[in-house]
Amino acid sequence: MLHSESWQGGTQSHRAVIILASIFLALNISACKQSGNAEVDEAEQELEQLYRQHLLDAQQHLDIIMADGHDSLYADRMGRRYYNEGGQWRWMGAPGQIALCDALDSIMHSQISGIGFSEDVFNLADIDTHLAEMHQPDSAKDMALSMARLEHSLTKAYLRYTIGQRFGFTTPSKLFGIHDFDIDIEQADSAFVDYAMKQLADKETMVNFLNSVEPTDNAYQQLKRQLKLDSTNEDRNRTLCNMERLRWRDKKHGKETPRHIFVNVAAQQVWAVSPDSVINMRICCGKPATKTPLLSSEIHKIEVNPEWGIPQSIIRGEVSGHAGDSAYFARRNYYVVGRNGQRVNPGHLSQADLASGRYSVRQRSGAGNSLGRIIFRFPNKFAVYLHDTSSPGAFKRDTRTVSHGCVRLQRPFEIAEFVLPNADPWLLDKMRLSMDLQPKTEQGREYKRTHGGAIRLINNTAVDPKVPVVIDYYTRYPNPKTGELDTWGDPYGYDKIILKAIKPFLP
Repeated sequence: MLHSESWQGGTQSHRAVIILASIFLALNISACKQSGNAEVDEAEQELEQLYRQHLLDAQQHLDIIMADGHDSLYADRMGRRYYNEGGQWRWMGAPGQIALCDALDSIMHSQISGIGFSEDVFNLADIDTHLAEMHQPDSAKDMALSMARLEHSLTKAYLRYTIGQRFGFTTPSKLFGIHDFDIDIEQADSAFVDYAMKQLADKETMVNFLNSVEPTDNAYQQLKRQLKLDSTNEDRNRTLCNMERLRWRDKKHGKETPRHIFVNVAAQQVWAVSPDSVINMRICCGKPATKTPLLSSEIHKIEVNPEWGIPQSIIRGEVSGHAGDSAYFARRNYYVVGRNGQRVNPGHLSQADLASGRYSVRQRSGAGNSLGRIIFRFPNKFAVYLHDTSSPGAFKRDTRTVSHGCVRLQRPFEIAEFVLPNADPWLLDKMRLSMDLQPKTEQGREYKRTHGGAIRLINNTAVDPKVPVVIDYYTRYPNPKTGELDTWGDPYGYDKIILKAIKPFLP
């Protein structure tokens, strides 16, 4: 009955024929190699005969396992797809492949604890049991079933490990809301799985591939070493959460470019990194209710003395309550514009009018503007940027989660000099003069002496080449300036979210 049920249907029969053909081919190759030897290993010959004897039943058992459909992880579903689409047996194809099975088992036992995970997640106890049966086939109660289970268990463990180490054991898009995260993370696909399975051609190829999937950057390796030193659950959990973050690979690779800006929201600091220097300063970022989103982009423009187009969320939540109060708008240098582009007297509008979205509110440029005197623009769907501030006192605080989402810079002109490394000194002085800062060149000082009042020499400056900017969140990470592993708080509670997601992997 088992045989007839397993082989019904044209697609299933075709798939089974392909798989069995590949196994028989492996056995025949092995036999041909042995026939050329003067002495044939009798034990291996007997084991090969057992494989031939149980191949059909083993395939039928694997068919049943594949039909169960109880996959808890994406890696498991990808493994099921591989076999259901006629993928070649990789572990139980021939007796000589036992060495490959042993190698994976050994590597998994040595590596899993090193990343803080439980061996149970990778079914290593079951793998050990079935491997022992393969080494002593007379002890197997059901050789065919053991072969099928071992083929399935090894593939599941292998793909769980390789996909997890290469792309993350969790998926950030499922952990964070659409308003909190916009980094294009690399993801495993069927092409990666097919490639991974092809790396099982021999032990050396497999070992090299397993080494390649683990993050090799210095930050991950430092955290991995730190994990061995952590003495409390709190420290260990913090390290594990940040190791998982580093498995998420940004397609833009912004932090891997020689010159980039790295904002760590959890640290409430920014680093402007170049090959020969690192600039570090404090930032103010979003309140927990208006979080600074995590994103990856490129700075393409600097604006001096920007106007602030107030987001509709702030208009509805804060500004609309002052509808009809012209003095409120005057004190803050706000003005209201209708859909036709004409300015509207705020004294004539109701709260419902302002909250309707039919009107925009802007703040004039200059001293007192919430964006300060300079802003760094980069494409993103949240309309958040790096900018100056009219409230520098907040930088003295230890907790600087005070903004509506943008990142306020403690010393913004240093960032301007960083993103314009080859700028003409006079261009930088035109920017300084326009921001009411002291010029640095003799030409700038002479211009200031001969021109009274407000000087406005420049509004926009293109940044070319563009400078990558990454806004991310690490509660334990190597300080880009000192190289030392630093620990910071968790103002948005993101560690708790990641810890909950990786909890099933932990001992």
